Amino acid sequence: MNIIRLKEREYSIKRAYYLKGKHPEVQEILNFLERVLQWQKDLYERIEDRSEVNWRKGLREIHTLLEICTNHGSETIKEAAEQLRSLGKENAEKLITKFLKEKDAPDEQRFIFLSFLNPFFSRMAEDQDVDVNGWLKEKCPVCGFRPSVSYIMDTEDVEGGKYLSCVLCNTSWLYYRTKCPKCGNVEDEAFEYFYDQENRYTQIQVCKKCNTYLKVIDLRIDGLAVPHIDDIATISLDLWAKEQGFEKYERNILGL
Repeated sequence: MNIIRLKEREYSIKRAYYLKGKHPEVQEILNFLERVLQWQKDLYERIEDRSEVNWRKGLREIHTLLEICTNHGSETIKEAAEQLRSLGKENAEKLITKFLKEKDAPDEQRFIFLSFLNPFFSRMAEDQDVDVNGWLKEKCPVCGFRPSVSYIMDTEDVEGGKYLSCVLCNTSWLYYRTKCPKCGNVEDEAFEYFYDQENRYTQIQVCKKCNTYLKVIDLRIDGLAVPHIDDIATISLDLWAKEQGFEKYERNILGL
């Protein structure tokens, strides 16, 4: 277990709590997310032996997550959790295997599968020798899933680097500042940027060639932000983008 990664998980829970005050319109969602994040942290701590970094061996752990979804999730997530709870181990394993292969599922199932698998794949990522500054591809170097959010930050090696963050394992890797991950467009004039005046650190980068967008969290403006948490707290931007006919490169954990 990586102590730094554990501390990051602890901080993510605190960030979700803080954002409830800043974005009261999504307080109910963040309340639910807090519980899921706590469950993920606890599971992450229990995965100590490398031989246990196998979601199939840990499938029993999903029952507690399903209970959280049933007791605190939306009506549709409750229904999905109840359906999954009624399945036997073999059928549940088949569904998750199918999800990992196809990298998609109905939104409510997708939320549950991403939440369950995250601690396992995060631990697996720690044992991967990946050059995150040299990868420069559109999919995660660890699990092959797509990024649901991006962020900009300064490091010792890169000033103002843009990083993509995987929707499944939260692995981040350097990417081109102005390149569309869907169509490959690299023309600066073909991009537009939109943001809420009150939350300038969060914006969406739209490629006008294919109408695809990525949300960008600027850590140079708010260094305390946690991209995959702040992404959810600012879903009003995603709802606005959807109304404009823009398509997100990869939906976040909530399906937006």
